Formats: sequence, C-alpha cells, structure tokens
Amino acid sequence: MLGYISSTRKKSCRQCVKAKRRCDLGYPCCRRCFTKTLDCAYPNASVREAEVIIRQTTPDLVPPATTTTSSRSASTFEGGFGLDMDGIDIDPALFQQQHSSSGSSASGGTSEDAYDNNAWPIRLYLPPPRARSPTNSHSNSPSQSLKPQFSAPTYLNDAQVLFLVSGLRSFVPALAYNGHNAFIHSQLYPDAQQPSAYQDACALSALYMAKTKRNIPVLTKTIEAKVTALIATGHTWTLEEHLAAVQALIIYQSIRLFDPTLCLQEAAAPHNELLALWAAHLWKRSFNCPLPLTDCHASWVFYESLRRTVMISVFLRGAWSCITRGGLCDQVPVLARLPLTTDDRLWVEGKEAFETRTPCGRKAEVLVAYGDWSSKWKSGEHGDDPRGLGEFQRLLLVACKGKEDPRLFFKEDVSIG
Repeated sequence: MLGYISSTRKKSCRQCVKAKRRCDLGYPCCRRCFTKTLDCAYPNASVREAEVIIRQTTPDLVPPATTTTSSRSASTFEGGFGLDMDGIDIDPALFQQQHSSSGSSASGGTSEDAYDNNAWPIRLYLPPPRARSPTNSHSNSPSQSLKPQFSAPTYLNDAQVLFLVSGLRSFVPALAYNGHNAFIHSQLYPDAQQPSAYQDACALSALYMAKTKRNIPVLTKTIEAKVTALIATGHTWTLEEHLAAVQALIIYQSIRLFDPTLCLQEAAAPHNELLALWAAHLWKRSFNCPLPLTDCHASWVFYESLRRTVMISVFLRGAWSCITRGGLCDQVPVLARLPLTTDDRLWVEGKEAFETRTPCGRKAEVLVAYGDWSSKWKSGEHGDDPRGLGEFQRLLLVACKGKEDPRLFFKEDVSIG
C-alpha cells in the first residue's frame, strides 16, 4: 500500500493509542483501523501537501503466510543475493517506511547514499478481501467511506498483449538511437554524470539492434555479466545509480523476455522478482532519501523518470504474466495505485516552456493515480481524442481501455466500424 511519508515524526492515531497497539501511520487511515472499520484520526493531522502520499489500501491477492514451513526454497541470484520469494507478490507500494516508537531506521546502519540489498524486511501480505454487503450509505462510518475500490487482475485480449509487448520492446531501439525513451528523460543524466548502468544499457541496446547469429553469444553473455555486476554492487548505489540500475534491468529484461530468437526467457524470468524488489526499494528510497535538487525542472525530470521507471517495471511484469498465463495481467492492483503525471507535454517540453506552467507548484493537480486517470477516459465516437496522447500514455490506456476503444491502437485518426 502507499504509506504516509513525512519528514516529521508523526504520532500514532488515537485508536491505536487507546488500544496500546502499534500504528503503521497510514493515511488517511492506518491498517488496524481499516481492518477493524474504526474511525481513524491523528492528533497532528495537518501536514504540508508536499510531504503526503495518499495511502490507498488494496488487499493483496496472496493469502497470509502460515506457520508451516514452505516446501519451496528461496530463489537465489548470482552474487549471493538471496530472496525468499515463496508465496509473495512484491508490490512497490508496499515498501513504505515502518515507524517504531524508538524511531530506528529500517535500513540499520547504512548511509543515506548507499543501498543495501539485504537491509529491507519483506512483509508483503494483507488480509484477503472480504465480501461486501449492501449497506445504507447514511450508516457508513467515516473509516468505511475511506475504503478504496478493489482493482482486480484482468484478462487482456491478444491485440492488447501484442501492443504492450511491442511497446516494451520499442524502448530498446529508442535508447540505442536517441539515448532516451519513454521512461528515461533526455535530460536525466548530464554528460558528466552518467551512471555506468545507464551507459551499459545504451551500449547493449545498440549491440542488440545490430544483432546477428554470430554476435548473439556475445550479447547474451554480456547482459548476464552486467546483471551479475549490478547485483554485486547494489550496496554501493546512490539514489541516482539505483534508478539507472532499475532502468538497465528493464532494458535487459525487455530484450531477453520478448525476443524468442534469443531463447533466454527461462534464464530471464527469475529476474522479474529481482526487478520487482529493486523497483520497490527505489520507490521507498525516493521518499526516505530524496535527491537534493534545487532546480524545479531538474527535480521534476528526475522524479518523473523515477515514477515512470517504477510504472514500466510493473508493466513489464504484467506483460510477462499475460504471455505466460493466458492473457491474465496479475499486476493490475499494483498499477492502479501508482501515480501518473496527467500532462504528458511536460515530458517533451524544454525548460523555459516547462517553467511557464509551474508544475512544481501544483503537484496535486499534476499527479493522479493511474487507475483514477484511466477510468475517466471516454471511449466512442464522441469520447476523448486519442490523437493527442504521447507514447507513454497511449501504452497505459491500451492496457486498460483497448477493448472498449480500438482507436487507441492507432496514432493517426482512424474511423472504426
């Protein structure tokens, strides 16, 4: 779930204090009050808008773990990086900071600029969703009115899956030819500050575009070596290097998973779990250890790239789920809660045009949950016009509205029927 993030120390809600229970400080209601349908209220609820992320609690699709020992062993990646992935579906929105009365950090003694793969606990299950019974709207308690709707996994048709896979694959040639794509901004990495993971991803994308039967072994072994190197150096990452590493892994997964001629799906599929974990930690770390950027445009470029990177990392796993599970996208509950910038023109505008529209001063207007944004799209002849959509937003809408609005598949104005 998206948790409450604040630079100040927030006190527990009144219900948890009264019951002498630990409060997870969720906003607008904590998990305990949500589960027990209590009226959740905080003594210091007034906070700055920039420090708040609305928490939307969606039940996880995996039932709580039992006390019995799992028969499945932990998945271990190269470089000694072990993950107990049994019975869990990693959700970037679930890796928010766990506060305690002692105020200790979840990352232990690690520095703010270093990323430790093994410093984060994995507690990812929530109670299974309960059946809803019809109730009188006037009798609902305040906490009941705060409960969000549940976004269930969805089956996509063949055209949607093909469009998603084609969109994910297109990020590779875009990076090779331009040095940027729909989730890596053209001004994200200045020439003097390019992380090595970004440079490696550009180089391997270029090599992939020049793929032949003779250089395929070089390509596959180099990607494998780069992934192993990322795993080995993860504990030294700054936030910027962490972002570049997740972006590089997305590129490597797009190459290996969606090109059957390489025959690398079996080796690449386990790294989807690694991608999920890195993206989840990146999401949390962006709040706990923000990058100190004073320039509005540079700050927006970095954090919009980060938001898009997390979104695409989940999209990639959803697309792979569609391929391997008969069209079922199991990442819908995660995707629906991730934030999205509504004004896609900000991504391609220069700094001067960007500053005239002051997105840094109106964050509440610019950002919206993906699920809320997509639900407002109007299909049909008299609906919204898809011609103004950028590459990124078109990809997102085809995934959830492609069945209802076939116009989304075409960049040009095409009459349907």
